[in-house]
Amino acid sequence: MLADETGDLCPRLAKRPADKRNCMALQMVQEGYIAVVVDNPATGESSDLECLGLHSGYDYDTMSRLLLEIGWSWLGYTSFLDQQVFDWMKQHPQMRHDRIAISGFSLGTEPMMVLGVLNPDVHAFIYNDFLCHTQERAIVMTKPSADTGYRPFPNSIRHLIPDYWKYFNFPDVAASLAPRPIIFTEGGLDRDFRAVQSAYATSGQPSNMEYHHYPRFQNPSDRCDTEHLKEGMDAAAFFKAANVDPGSHYFKSELIIPWLRRVMR
Repeated sequence: MLADETGDLCPRLAKRPADKRNCMALQMVQEGYIAVVVDNPATGESSDLECLGLHSGYDYDTMSRLLLEIGWSWLGYTSFLDQQVFDWMKQHPQMRHDRIAISGFSLGTEPMMVLGVLNPDVHAFIYNDFLCHTQERAIVMTKPSADTGYRPFPNSIRHLIPDYWKYFNFPDVAASLAPRPIIFTEGGLDRDFRAVQSAYATSGQPSNMEYHHYPRFQNPSDRCDTEHLKEGMDAAAFFKAANVDPGSHYFKSELIIPWLRRVMR
């Protein structure tokens, strides 16, 4: 999908992307960059579901469960695989090794953050998702379902990382990338962006951090600006409180491409 491929290695998974705006790699190549596209584990050409005939998309949860049971996690495994690709890129003769940018969209944002922390030679970061405290999300999304009475899972099991939340939240990881250039394209709570801004100011490069809210929340008067979210939310209430517009979740090339032109000079 990211490369706008018309077919896959497995014919059963062949399909056109639902939203052309998400063809991230194609847009990069059209700008003159070399783009290396990596499937998320358990999806697309990395999926094994075509053998089972169950689904034509992905099954993150089964793989995440198996990884957790052997002491890994989906994020840890994905970051490990991405590191092998990154090491290969740094040896490729056509690459500008001092100008490698990494870009994550939605779930793919998480392993890119880890890759950036582990590799100080990453030049720039594209964070195309909303920024939030993952631990807080688990604490406040506790409203029982009207149909079953069960409380919702705050997020999929693919986001579960043993012991991770004891020490880190995503704004902490993003802040640790300072002073390298980073762009956030889908908002979140201003509280979290202030924390990242503080890290970039301390690093002496405040202009290297750029962030944008969803169009629906561009006006500060339309956003929630709080230090603590209230408990008892369902998913819809959480997204609204975190200034998230799920219907407008796509790769924001209109923001990212001009930004790349500046930081990749």
